[in-house]
Amino acid sequence: MAKFIFKLDSVKRVKENYEKKAKRELAVINNYINDHQKMREKLIEEVNSLRNNVKPRMTASELKFLGGYKNLLSYKIKNEEAELTRLDQEKKRKISEVMQRAKEKKILNQLEEHQHNEFIKEENKTELKQFDEIAIQNFSRDKK
Repeated sequence: MAKFIFKLDSVKRVKENYEKKAKRELAVINNYINDHQKMREKLIEEVNSLRNNVKPRMTASELKFLGGYKNLLSYKIKNEEAELTRLDQEKKRKISEVMQRAKEKKILNQLEEHQHNEFIKEENKTELKQFDEIAIQNFSRDKK
């Protein structure tokens, strides 16, 4: 019996590699999102601690310094939120890419399975023909 060879096997491997690459990129984006969320939370906590640490006997220059620092932290928080929004959009795009790659791989797997089944049917037909030939030869020899 001959061995089944899927003619699009190299294409299938390439599609699988593309899917793996897209999944790795999605994981990297998720890590970036987690890092930026932690940074934003840290900045928010720092702003809240500034509010709690304002003492009644602070000088005007200290209050001005704290106000400037608070503004800087607010600016950083806005930047982190903008980056999170951008990363979230990138994540959605990457998820759709992963889904598309998975569909392509699934289609090739189904095609391979279909071709393999057809190959098996043809092999079985060939085998039956050979058995019939052998049976006919044995029958004709027995008659002689």
